[in-house]
Amino acid sequence: MTWLWFIIAAFATYYTARTIAQEDGPFGVFDKLRSRFNEGYLGTGIRCVVCVSAYTALVAALFMAVLGLYDVWLWPLVWLGLAGASVKLAEFWKR
Repeated sequence: MTWLWFIIAAFATYYTARTIAQEDGPFGVFDKLRSRFNEGYLGTGIRCVVCVSAYTALVAALFMAVLGLYDVWLWPLVWLGLAGASVKLAEFWKR
């Protein structure tokens, strides 16, 4: 049943990353955030779905560890797996 939670977390990671990187968000909060950071590494990283998916996957992996869905010491593998699944979902929906 852990694989089902992984799939749900992968879709949630992708949608959250896409929303932060490309959508306006409620009350334009993500648009304001992106306009605040226009240049430099952070400005580029917040507009990239792949980059933002790495950050959101970290949060999702730690949240799943706290819930006890997998052994806590596996969080780096789950983090990278969620980020990779999110990138694959982004590539799939891009075409």
